[in-house]
Amino acid sequence: MTAFILFIRAYWPALAGLSLIALVLLLVRCSDRTQDNAVTQARNAGAAQVREESAIETLNRTMEAHNAAEAVRTDPAARRASCLRHSRIPENC
Repeated sequence: MTAFILFIRAYWPALAGLSLIALVLLLVRCSDRTQDNAVTQARNAGAAQVREESAIETLNRTMEAHNAAEAVRTDPAARRASCLRHSRIPENC
């Protein structure tokens, strides 16, 4: 035990410096990991937001198409216009 105390007394500045360097390296590593995790979470959140906006746009367009198809079925003028647009022989409309 006495040899250990003598060793500490003799080399305490070097040991303090090494422990300070180790502490700084530990803080740098922790901050790097924290920043990497924050970037990953932000990327995932952005991707989720893009998927949500895309799904909403798809649903809106689907509803518009459904409404347009319903209008063609119920409105005679729209039905005739659709027939004329797609028919090879306009007289059949």
